[in-house]
This record gives sequence, C-alpha cells and structure tokens, in this order.
Amino acid sequence: MPTGSHPIEAGAHGHECRSSTYGASAGVLAGCEAHVCLLQTALGVLRSGRRVWVVAPACGSRAAGDHTMAMARLREAGAGIVANEMAAFEWLARCRHPRCKEVLALVKGH
Repeated sequence: MPTGSHPIEAGAHGHECRSSTYGASAGVLAGCEAHVCLLQTALGVLRSGRRVWVVAPACGSRAAGDHTMAMARLREAGAGIVANEMAAFEWLARCRHPRCKEVLALVKGH
C-alpha cells in the first residue's frame, strides 16, 4: 500500500465509506460479490462525491455474468475500472520509486 493509504476493513459498506472518518478523496476497491457488496460500497463512495477505482480482476462473483454486469454498472456510475497492474503502477507513479523493482517482481511472478 502507498504511504498514507488507509485500508478499509471487510464489511465497510457504502454508508460507512461516506463517513468523514476515512478522510480520503478517492478509493481503490476489490473484493467478493462484485454485483452486491462491492457494488453497493462503490456506489456509496461515488454518491459521497469521492472518486473510486475498482480493480476488476481482484473482484469476484459466483457467476461470470454478474461480474460483467457489475463492472458495466460501476463504469456507467462513474467508477474507474482498472486491472491489477494498472493500480499497482499508478500507485508507484514513477519507475524510480523505491519499491518499483519489488512490485515488478510480484507482477512478473503472477
């Protein structure tokens, strides 16, 4: 996680993410049941006026069609839909980041 990041524990749904407790202007989400829990959390964050990016390959649904529909719904609502590597390297921001080689090794290993 990037310096200054504050992970939200499992079970924090949209209404909790709207709280000023988190103090973030944007969030990156991944998790189970993309078409239910993750969808509601992301929509709650968006309704609060914050930006949200969803790491699509790191989200699951029991049925592939549900995952596809959830990503489409989130995109229509204004969420950014990104891949694992996109999120990782955007967090680093530059190739000279001290942890770039470490992240690159993780990416190549998977």
